[in-house]
Amino acid sequence: MQLHMQSHVTNRLLKPGMRVFAVAAMTGIAFFSATGQIQLDRPKAPKPLPNPSILGAGRDDVKAVVKQMLETREIPLDKEDCNSKSGDCTLVSKPVIFIKGITTRSQLEHYCNAPAAQVRNWSRGRYVLRIEISPASPKTSQVGVYAKFEGFSDTGAGSEWVSLTSKGVLEDTIMRCIEERVRGGDCKSDEK
Repeated sequence: MQLHMQSHVTNRLLKPGMRVFAVAAMTGIAFFSATGQIQLDRPKAPKPLPNPSILGAGRDDVKAVVKQMLETREIPLDKEDCNSKSGDCTLVSKPVIFIKGITTRSQLEHYCNAPAAQVRNWSRGRYVLRIEISPASPKTSQVGVYAKFEGFSDTGAGSEWVSLTSKGVLEDTIMRCIEERVRGGDCKSDEK
């Protein structure tokens, strides 16, 4: 009886258009409270670091940090070339296959711009890292991280590795890890 009386009082106080709005609002509140929280804005991804970046350590210290980071991530080093006159060092990894199987396409699209004009069946993805370290001053270094991506495509005509253009995602992850390690941190995202 009391519920009927409240609804009658509510109907008398609200104009006809407002009644529809009130019912819709109450229904919406009940729906969202039953389904969970509403998130109106996503947390924004941090802006990528400049590439190359100036880091607060000498060239040899940065080179040691980079080698340690590559070893931790199980990324084999292929070449190390240091110029004694300029002081520039370039470290190049061996090719690393980072994805195989069903999720290859999505992972390649996460890290690279895959050619949209061609539909391909990707079965593997790999990259080669090139890290350039140059002395900027006695206590700082300029570090650049570059990745060359390739996707293995299986077609009716044959199979081949296709060069892809990097979006800079992997490079930013590696740069952040190097920067954190130079500052004495532990780089929590140490994964291949």
